[in-house]
Amino acid sequence: MEKLIERYANTPPRERYGAIGVTILLIIVGFWFLFWSDQSTQLENLEDQYRAVENERAEKQAYVDNLAKYEARLNELQESLNQAREQLPDDPDVPQLLAQLDNRARQSGLQIDRFEPKGELPKDFVAEIGFDMNVRGSYHEIASFIDSVGKLDRIVNVSGIDMEQPATVNQKVVVKSNFTIKAYRFIEGGAPVKQPGQP
Repeated sequence: MEKLIERYANTPPRERYGAIGVTILLIIVGFWFLFWSDQSTQLENLEDQYRAVENERAEKQAYVDNLAKYEARLNELQESLNQAREQLPDDPDVPQLLAQLDNRARQSGLQIDRFEPKGELPKDFVAEIGFDMNVRGSYHEIASFIDSVGKLDRIVNVSGIDMEQPATVNQKVVVKSNFTIKAYRFIEGGAPVKQPGQP
């Protein structure tokens, strides 16, 4: 060790300072490769992760901030869907339709002579459900019934109205009327339609 110190003392100052500079440089480079480069890489990775998490948090916060708007819009769409389903249901629900028509006919003062289902006829995305009806009543009663059928929640059309055999009964002109009532239902993706006589 003494020889090393003596050799260092005899070395010219320029070489001495150069050796010190090289030693300091080696220490700095060693520190860089051993410690700082790994930590800087880890720091960059952590910063990337932080930015990704922060972006995700900002997106979720935007959803949370607009949650009331989304819920209100969802409720509007659900209400619209429910109204559309009332007008154009998925299920033919013939018994309920028959009950509604019978009720409207009786309220209008009509006497139903015949009510005959004609089955379903597919048309594009809907199926047409037809019924032939024969009723007896005055012109006003028949018109009142047809008007009340048009006010049902469900889409129902009356066509082919034919009135015949007017007769006076209890000071009222009564006619026999034949017409076709057509209701509609939605066919999901062109689903097969039941034909008359099928279970």
